[in-house]
Formats: sequence, C-alpha cells, structure tokens
Amino acid sequence: MVPSGRLPCLFGKPTHVFRQAGSLCRREYATKVDIRALKQLRELNPVSITKAKEALIQMNNDIGKALEWLDKDAFNTGAKKAEKVKDRAAAEGAIAVHVNNDLTGASIVELGCETDFVARNTMFVDLASAIACSAMQTPIDGGKVDGLTMANPDELAARMLESRSVADTITETIGRLGENIVLRRGGTIGWSGASDSFVVNGYVHGGVSGTGSASAGKIGGLVAVRSNIRSDEHRKMLNQLTKRLAQQVVGYAPRYATVKDWQSAQIGNAEAHNESPDTVVLEAQQFLFGGGTVGEVLTKISDEIGAPVSIVSFVRFERGEGVVKPTRPSFAEEVRRQLA
Repeated sequence: MVPSGRLPCLFGKPTHVFRQAGSLCRREYATKVDIRALKQLRELNPVSITKAKEALIQMNNDIGKALEWLDKDAFNTGAKKAEKVKDRAAAEGAIAVHVNNDLTGASIVELGCETDFVARNTMFVDLASAIACSAMQTPIDGGKVDGLTMANPDELAARMLESRSVADTITETIGRLGENIVLRRGGTIGWSGASDSFVVNGYVHGGVSGTGSASAGKIGGLVAVRSNIRSDEHRKMLNQLTKRLAQQVVGYAPRYATVKDWQSAQIGNAEAHNESPDTVVLEAQQFLFGGGTVGEVLTKISDEIGAPVSIVSFVRFERGEGVVKPTRPSFAEEVRRQLA
C-alpha cells in the first residue's frame, strides 16, 4: 500500500511529492544530493551550501543544469533587489583601467556602489575590471582611433561579459552584494588600429586586487603621447613615460594638456583667467618624478630618442565625482529615531 499523497517510483527515477494548495498542485523532488556534485558545483559557483543543494535537488544532480538554475535564480534575486535599492545614492565605488598589450588603446570606467566596503569586495572589483576590458572589445560609436572618446553608459551596459550582458551582470551582482550598483561613465583613448607612433598607458591609485590581474581603485587616469618611434627601446621609454604621466594626472589633476589648450579655454571664460597654468596645465606642472616641468621632460626625451614627443590626450576619473552623498545621521540620532 502506497502512503497517501505519494506515488511509487516505478522506473528508478526520483520520487515526487504532491501537495494540494487550493487549486494548485506543487511538485517537489525528494532526490538526495550527490556530495561530489555539491562540491564541484560550489567550486564552479561559490554559492551557499543551502543554495547549491537546492539547485541540485531541482535539477536532479545535473551540474550543468544546476549552474543554469543558479544563474537564473541569482538574476531574479538581483532584479528584485535592484528595484528596491535603485533610488539609493551610489556615491562610492571604483575606477578600473584596461590597457591593451600593444599600448595603442586603453579604457577607463567608473562603477558606483553605496559603501567602501562593497567597493573593496573581490566580486565588485572583478566586475569593474571586466567592464573596462569589454570597453576595448569593439570600438565605441563615434570613437577616435587616437584620441579620447567618452562612452555612453547604455552602450557599455549592452556589451557582453561571456554569456551575459554587462547590465544583467550588474543586476545579478546587486542581488549578491545587496547594494545599488551603477555604471556611471566610461571612456577610451586610442584603439588597436592606432599607428605605431601612438602610445597610451594608465594608472589607478588606491587599487584593490580582485581575481587574477583584476584591480580597481579610487582614482584612475589615462595618458597618450605621439612620437616617431624608431626602435623597441624607444617604445619602452615611452611606455615608462606614459605610465608616469598617468600617475601625474591622477596625483595633480590637470585640466588641460597644453598651454595652448588653456589659452583657448580662456576665451569667454572668466574663471579660466584666475587659473595658473602651472596648476591646471599638464605640460606646465612640475613633473612628479623630477627633472623640471612635464614640458621640459618631454623635450629632454625628444632629444634623447631623436624625435619629438607630444601629449595627445588624457583623462582622469575620481569615484563619486558629481554625486551628492546622503547625510547620514549619527549613531545616537539613529537610536533616538528608533526609540521615538
């Protein structure tokens, strides 16, 4: 005699339990979890043991299907969480930079979150770094081969990270980390199709390491120069120069590349007249590593390699720029509110 509510297992398949709930009949699997499958699943997707068991039970210990189930579950959880937190200010976050192997193209992105705690989380750092890499996969609409191009965040969000879009990956990460996450901005300088005379490099300050080579920090910058490169040794020198110039941009926050750019900005701009070129012009600033101004250092290197070196473009991102941070009540005030 089969107990009420249970059907016999005729073909060795998992027994099903049927429970009546109003007019609906819900089916649950009574499958035992395969311990080896559980270990392997959590190595592939480090979710909680409870969630991994649920996935395996639902998918009859099929690891491939369990991974798909976890992905869908994570996205659905993230979508619900994203709706709840969408109005929260994402004033913290991280800046990530990616430079291609040829030093002819680089990208920079800002990914915002609510707290510095999440900004330093490995999963968040990995995501920011992956988005920066995706920005260099294909040219940005209207992009310049050897100049700065600011990207539309919506265009970056539509790019793919493996099998899922950037936007969907952000949604899933919101569910995992529990905070509002926003792709605020991004940009590229150069491209793989840029000429050999073009060299670009980047730097991130206050960097936090993620998985593998992934990293992100509080401030990031890119700098590109152009010169008639005559040897690999020249390119190595310009590699070091652009790396140091990127550090200069991050540390001293110039607004113009050349004095000529600064003079052009003064036309019709009363505020620019009050600015000193040695503070806001990159080539007029004292070089962070010594040797005079940046312009004087460029002249020395030009003489050394026998070809002029000029700054083409630069960009600097600092996390939270332009975001109004919410005023947080003190602990005592928070307690009083809860007791009121």
